[in-house]
Amino acid sequence: MTENGREVQLNDNGTWQYADSISNSSDSLATNPIEFHTTPGATFLVKSNVLNVGIYLNHTKWVFIPHKSGEINPEYKFESKLNNGYAMMLTEITAIDLENMKNIALLNAQKAAPDARITHSEYRMVNKKKVLCLTMKGTLQGIKFVYFGYYYSNQNGTVQLVAFGSEVMFKNSFKEWEDFLNGFTVIN
Repeated sequence: MTENGREVQLNDNGTWQYADSISNSSDSLATNPIEFHTTPGATFLVKSNVLNVGIYLNHTKWVFIPHKSGEINPEYKFESKLNNGYAMMLTEITAIDLENMKNIALLNAQKAAPDARITHSEYRMVNKKKVLCLTMKGTLQGIKFVYFGYYYSNQNGTVQLVAFGSEVMFKNSFKEWEDFLNGFTVIN
């Protein structure tokens, strides 16, 4: 039971989901009924050089750093100007079904934090595109970390847009992180 009184189902792998969102289909992740959009202050578009995607960010709250020469991923790193979080955009030209992305994202997180586990997962409609939304927790060099990200794939490739920081940063800055992620856009 959550603090809000909603019943959850706990899975053997450390993940959970709301009990009322479980279906009998092969992909039982629920889709959040809220439609997410870029916030009005997010007007600066950072475009991927690899895929037809980008992120509108609020330049008064976030700065971005392109990858270094010879470095492939992440394509961009982002830092909160208020020192309450970081983010990265990883891009690749391989298309991956969102159904498989959940396990791939967890394996990637476990490379940095071996005890990483998914604490929440759902689909979201962000700027009219279906994304996988994951929250993962793990320990990195003794610090409890949270990874909160959107994962998207189309015929051109896959993008992982992930905000991260300590559990305290996540707790105190969840809305700022979510607003950042909601700047995700597919460029036609």
